[in-house]
Amino acid sequence: MRESPDILLGDIQDKTEKKWNATITKCMAYRAREKAKELVDGSFREQYTRLYDYAHELLRSNPKSTVQISTTEFTPTEEDLQTPGRPLCLYFQRMYVCYKACKESFLTCRPIIGLDGCFLKGYYGGQILAAIGRDPNDQMLPIAFAVVEGETKVSWTWFLKLLINDIGGSDRCHTYTFISDQHKVMFSFHKFKLINYFT
Repeated sequence: MRESPDILLGDIQDKTEKKWNATITKCMAYRAREKAKELVDGSFREQYTRLYDYAHELLRSNPKSTVQISTTEFTPTEEDLQTPGRPLCLYFQRMYVCYKACKESFLTCRPIIGLDGCFLKGYYGGQILAAIGRDPNDQMLPIAFAVVEGETKVSWTWFLKLLINDIGGSDRCHTYTFISDQHKVMFSFHKFKLINYFT
């Protein structure tokens, strides 16, 4: 898996037959590939349990940065209620990161912020929302990013409120130009209010 993470199921079947002289089904090859991925990359579920450790490490190594994690409450099903000993944990919803160095660097950049989102192709999916600026050398400068459950009005509002707070508040944001690939966007920065209409 380390050498070729995109190995095909047919290749796994062939290697198994050549190396151990055993025939396996595609279903067995699929399960073996998923188990090998988990051993190489680690369990996704276990990595989510380390998010707060990651956030604290970011803040320790980058003081005055902004890291915000949002969770949702666990809603038990009928089956969960039948198992009284089962732990009822919070679920990851969103995470926002804005490094102090990026905040300060943006103050010397052009007052233009590009906003965009892209899909995550991992096991749990979701999207990354990003705010990008241009530095004096005409290079892209990441200002902030967030991992969210989807590109919705609620997640964009949450991201933009945190971003506006990080780059100087609503008074300073009057001087910035926001560029997005969405065709219906309106911002109002009066009294720290943000209104956006994403379709």
